[in-house]
Amino acid sequence: MSLSRVFLPSQTVLRKVDRWIDAHKKDLVDLTCRLVSIDTTVPPGLNYPKISQVLAGELKELGVTPSVTHIPEATIKRKVSPEVGLKGPRPNTYAILKGEGDGPKILLNGHVDVVPADPSGWTNDPFKPTIRNGQIYGRGAADMKGSDACTIFSLKALVETGAKFAGSITPTFTTDEEVGGYTGVNHLVDKHVITKDIDYCISTDSGIEVLHVASLGDSEFVITVKGEAAHSGRGWTGINAIEEAAGLIEKLKVLGGEIGKRRSRIPAEPMYGTKKMRPGLYVNMIKGGLKGNIIPDTCEILVDRRFIPEEKAAEVEKEINRVVREFAKESPAKISMKKILGYDPMITPPNHKLVKVVRKQARKVLGRDTPPAGSQGSTDMAVVSQLGIPVAVLGATRQDSNIHGIDEHVRINDLVSVTKILTHSYLELLPIRRE
Repeated sequence: MSLSRVFLPSQTVLRKVDRWIDAHKKDLVDLTCRLVSIDTTVPPGLNYPKISQVLAGELKELGVTPSVTHIPEATIKRKVSPEVGLKGPRPNTYAILKGEGDGPKILLNGHVDVVPADPSGWTNDPFKPTIRNGQIYGRGAADMKGSDACTIFSLKALVETGAKFAGSITPTFTTDEEVGGYTGVNHLVDKHVITKDIDYCISTDSGIEVLHVASLGDSEFVITVKGEAAHSGRGWTGINAIEEAAGLIEKLKVLGGEIGKRRSRIPAEPMYGTKKMRPGLYVNMIKGGLKGNIIPDTCEILVDRRFIPEEKAAEVEKEINRVVREFAKESPAKISMKKILGYDPMITPPNHKLVKVVRKQARKVLGRDTPPAGSQGSTDMAVVSQLGIPVAVLGATRQDSNIHGIDEHVRINDLVSVTKILTHSYLELLPIRRE
């Protein structure tokens, strides 16, 4: 009986890969800037076909045939609440890069959408990327178009240097992560592009300071308070929906205070002032009123409930609904609640092989540790985690990148480092076997 032997990449191979990445830093920066210059703000998400075309062109250079699958409009209407405000085609781009023979399967993922950017306050137009002091500024530079570029160039480094690996790597670039609900990742699961037989998933939708192995769940609810309009000179004849909503908000604040005291067993990112992952309840939007002399008959509030992996989405909803029902018993207004989107939590054991490998390679490249931690954000990688696929998340953002804020930026040196960490991780996770 013959036994196969595993051949991990030599230092010569790793040095060759690193030299290639260093030599193509300008190209990495150029791709990041080209991606940032495409306004993929969601909602509505109108320019997805344009960015998909760019990414498909980059994947073709790997010598593979990229695939673009669109989420049918009927599916969006059925799966996504109209309050989310999605418009236009929703293409998701992916390819399969095959190695030598059989071996594990790695899924890579990055999202192509960005949050809105109000140009006022920005030093430059948020969709005209600028380079200053070794950093790229622009909406999505850090979250997460720079990291998408890292994914592309990590694969180019393999192909261009001829580095050998077994198994396969499937890069995916998907839509609507920033709004939640039914995203491109969900659609690729439904289309069986992402399946349970994938061995590892690496997402770059994160930072370079820690290695994310968990994330919060997120449920968002619209609560509608219906009052009765009246002339404000005779205000007592109406029911003021805004004032009633204010009373409900006070009750929700009390619940939020109780929720905020809870903690997960999972360590949190140390830079945000909590040792363990923590949940929260926040009233983040309010809409009501027509005119200054009309008692408002409608007020809508949006509740964002972030929950730790130990909590369940159904229990989270019941908890809020209980407060709403109790308030409604005492209120003259009619009150209703609707869930508009949600993510479940994601979790991968910190001692999983995938986590150990990415952490080890990050230490080699960065010269410091990236400890496993839970993210205080939420991600569509929870959909992948639910299939039983381990997920590790490491990208090019930092605490000071100001993602979702004014003058968002990413360090060029971090783009180079993340590209190296990714490539090194593939080569260790997909070793060549010989008889």
